[in-house]
Amino acid sequence: MRRSLISNLLLLFGTFILLGAFAYRLLITSDIPVSYAIDEAVTLHVLIFISTMLYICGSMIGSRNTIRYTVIAVLTVFMVLNIYLFNTDAEYFDASYAQIAIVFILHPLLVILINVLVQLKTSQRIKTVFEDKTATRSNKAAEKARN
Repeated sequence: MRRSLISNLLLLFGTFILLGAFAYRLLITSDIPVSYAIDEAVTLHVLIFISTMLYICGSMIGSRNTIRYTVIAVLTVFMVLNIYLFNTDAEYFDASYAQIAIVFILHPLLVILINVLVQLKTSQRIKTVFEDKTATRSNKAAEKARN
């Protein structure tokens, strides 16, 4: 119960920080012809990093698979939406704009990858435990048959 609560709170805080970073990105890129300073971009990357760490910790602490599946589904939709909105035809598209825009594609991709790997490891562990129990039962049955 306590782990589930902590996991949900971390995911909630990660979501709030991610939405705040997205709003900050919209604020930064709304005045592109004026250009933005490097400290604004660094602030954005720090916010995304904090959100990523909260998502990763929240999904790893949560012991339920539904949390991981939900995180994977929501971030997949978010990533696809950002790829769709990634505008390369704009006159102001340069390396600095790409640095700000691509982080919203890489963040969900990293969290999705880690969640898939954790899910695969969890399912492999469950499969190993199941096989061990089955092997133990069959060994006991064979032992009883011999006696």
